[in-house]
Amino acid sequence: MNWGRGILVAMILFVGVIATMVYVSVNTEFSLVADNYYEQELAYDDQIARIRNFEALTAQPEFSFNRAEQQIKLQFSEELVGAIKEGKVVFFRASGAKHDKVFELNFDDDNVFTTDVSKFLIGAWSLQLSFNDGAKEYYKEIKFVI
Repeated sequence: MNWGRGILVAMILFVGVIATMVYVSVNTEFSLVADNYYEQELAYDDQIARIRNFEALTAQPEFSFNRAEQQIKLQFSEELVGAIKEGKVVFFRASGAKHDKVFELNFDDDNVFTTDVSKFLIGAWSLQLSFNDGAKEYYKEIKFVI
């Protein structure tokens, strides 16, 4: 093999690598953690207050994940369920916003919020629990792996 062919092969490989990198970068999905992240960042002091309010609760909800049944349960005290006016549970997937799930905070007769996660992607998730009692707002983030 002479120098001309070697240079030609090197150039073809270089162009191929560059074309592959361009293709991969164009097809990569970039999504923000939140659409209004700037406003949320400005109001982060409020978020810290929500977290502290949750930590000050005497009876905090208990998180459990049953791998066999593919269910997540949040057990609330009767006192806390009676005080909650509204709330939501967000299952946040860092790898893409299209996988995020949002549920209203509804309880069964045993004061348990239950969700089936059998259709969720396997991997790291973050459960973001937020609720209010009419006077204060509360927030808790729980990381788990399916």
